[in-house]
Amino acid sequence: MSRTINIKGQLLILNIQIAQEVLTELGLAIKIQNNKFVFNKYDLWDNIDENNKKQEIQKIESLYTQKFNIYLEQVAEEERLKIEEEKRIVREEKADLMIQNAKKQDYKVKKEIRKDNTIKLVLQRIVN
Repeated sequence: MSRTINIKGQLLILNIQIAQEVLTELGLAIKIQNNKFVFNKYDLWDNIDENNKKQEIQKIESLYTQKFNIYLEQVAEEERLKIEEEKRIVREEKADLMIQNAKKQDYKVKKEIRKDNTIKLVLQRIVN
């Protein structure tokens, strides 16, 4: 007796590119439909084991979850580095502005210490 087997995964796919990479890596006859992993096939000779296909979908979903979590960690790390670089640029601009303003008011920069993302300026006033 022939039948159509429809098995739908539980996981919602948020990154299609990673999902497609997982499918090509495992090489299984499972597709992506409506942001879920789906197995939909007509079984003419009753050769397809539904439990086996459910296990395959679970395996795909777990591998997808692992790769997606790694992707999220990389994106967070890149964003953190980008923010640190922007903060460093702002600190340097503020330090340069403070030094310029001090020189305009007849101050001399005696010491400039930069460590641990902090700036310490020691100014000496020039008196005639």
